[in-house]
Amino acid sequence: MSANDIDIIEERKKEKRRRRIIKLIIIIVLALIVGGLYYYRDKWYPKLEGLGEKYQTTIRNNGKLAEGNFPIEITGGSEYQFDVTNKIGYLLNDAYIYIYNQNGGLIESRQHGYSNAVMKVSDGKALIYESGGYNFRIESYKKTSFTKKMDNIIIFGIMNKDYIAVVTASDKYASVLNVYDRKGNFVYKRECVERIIDVSFTEDGKGCLLSFINASNGALINITEKIHFDKSEPLWISEPAETFCIDSFPLESGGAVLLGEEECAYYDSEGKIINSSVYGGDFSGGAVEGSHTAVISNDEQRRKYALTLISDESSEPVVINSEEVLKDVAIYDGCAYIMTSKNIMAYDFEGQLRSTVEISDAYVSFRRSDDYIFLLGYDKIDRIDYNN
Repeated sequence: MSANDIDIIEERKKEKRRRRIIKLIIIIVLALIVGGLYYYRDKWYPKLEGLGEKYQTTIRNNGKLAEGNFPIEITGGSEYQFDVTNKIGYLLNDAYIYIYNQNGGLIESRQHGYSNAVMKVSDGKALIYESGGYNFRIESYKKTSFTKKMDNIIIFGIMNKDYIAVVTASDKYASVLNVYDRKGNFVYKRECVERIIDVSFTEDGKGCLLSFINASNGALINITEKIHFDKSEPLWISEPAETFCIDSFPLESGGAVLLGEEECAYYDSEGKIINSSVYGGDFSGGAVEGSHTAVISNDEQRRKYALTLISDESSEPVVINSEEVLKDVAIYDGCAYIMTSKNIMAYDFEGQLRSTVEISDAYVSFRRSDDYIFLLGYDKIDRIDYNN
């Protein structure tokens, strides 16, 4: 073998070693990249998921009306109230309460005998009270759980899975909060020198948020107090908000959301306002669920109609303009639903349209429950399937 042959063999060996080293380096680098991506997956993977959700296809429901027991006809031309809780539909008119399953089948009807009856539902049951009267009752699909007559005129009432709160007038006080359990047993009483305009139960169910209306320098202001049934003093008293309270809702942080006619305010666990948003146009409806707030406003003169979405106390509002008057709004399963005379549309709280359905102009409001939307008209109730 010549010297040249030996040199060629050595060069080939060197080339093979160089290629092995390069391959090894590439493998090590790839392993480091993959390991790093796996280690920091909690930071980048949610963003990738959010990107996919952001650009997902909008679901378009067909809007076909249910048959069988639908539509539910409203007889007598009287005004009615309808709501759904735990797959049970409660329909209240001036004389009766009708109880339905979600297929529109009538379970039972009962006469209530109240003037100016108002209904609130929660956790499968219905609270019915006389606005301006003395009586209230709790109804389930099986029976009337109990009835009670108050000593003073009832202003309004609410209910959750554990308690009933009834606000009454008084000769000595502007308003009185009365709390009972689901069996009608007395739990708590609070006599207030200011008028209570809203009550909501706290996140643990052992207290309430109370909203009071007052006047300051010629303007109406709202003060919210957080109380506990086992404590004599409020847990906190909020900073004033220049708005009339429509609804309030507790936050897991210990704070609260105030939905007002002019603005929405978020309170921290000491009652301080940490975020607020004023919506344009006339307040036409709003909803609060958890930290989410959705408000519809209509400015008829300028023909401007808008949905304002606020995700939480640290978020800027997202405003979605509409070409149609907005009739109703609700929050369900993390989405805000709005109704126009032509459509019902669901938006997530980033403002992305998630789903929509065409409807006729025969309906004035709606209720969302499971895979259904119940359409409320003047003289009938229809149901459609709805995928979101």
